[in-house]
Amino acid sequence: MKIVIANGTYEAEFIIKMFHKRDNQLVVINGSKEEADLILKREHIQVYVGEPWRNFVLQESNAHDADIFISLCEHDSDNYASCLLAKKCFGAKKCICVVNNPTNVDLYKSLGIDSVISSTYLLGQSVKSESTVEDLMKTLSLENNKIVIVEAVILSKFKIAGKKLMNIAFPKYASISCIYRNGEVVIPNGQVDIRTKDKLLITCAPEDQNKVMAFIEQEK
Repeated sequence: MKIVIANGTYEAEFIIKMFHKRDNQLVVINGSKEEADLILKREHIQVYVGEPWRNFVLQESNAHDADIFISLCEHDSDNYASCLLAKKCFGAKKCICVVNNPTNVDLYKSLGIDSVISSTYLLGQSVKSESTVEDLMKTLSLENNKIVIVEAVILSKFKIAGKKLMNIAFPKYASISCIYRNGEVVIPNGQVDIRTKDKLLITCAPEDQNKVMAFIEQEK
């Protein structure tokens, strides 16, 4: 399967880790040379530097006939333009993009984008000791809100901080998809420990989101 991953930071790295070692052909594009160099260093995969909404970038990066084209640009309009170009001019079979504005979900789908992911982020850029979990949570809604991915930043006072996953009775209604730590993506397994300032990406149903928050915020 040919997969094109356009822009993104740790999200792109996570997708690369998922598909790189399988029988897939990955084409990675990033508009930032700094990010491209980091991905090359961490994932040992060639990254084409350029903005994915430009025709010559998709041409030179060999993005033709992708089975899946994933756009992770910062701006909604850039994601739409990248997907539209990939689909209309480069034969992408399925295009997926993220949007910051939830009202763009139905709009972009009506304009031909196959899958549109809406993300709503809470205020706050830094982690403070007095922060509540609500300040540290981010939610990504998938497939018309049937699934959410909750991003939680771990504080030292949390009960799960310092424990291995195998020793945490994590709720069955939720699953840790990955851990973002010091600029690196960590794929969870029983031997991985949860550390202060880790970012956990947790998958659950929307109705279980509050229970996930309550579990994470338990203090020692």
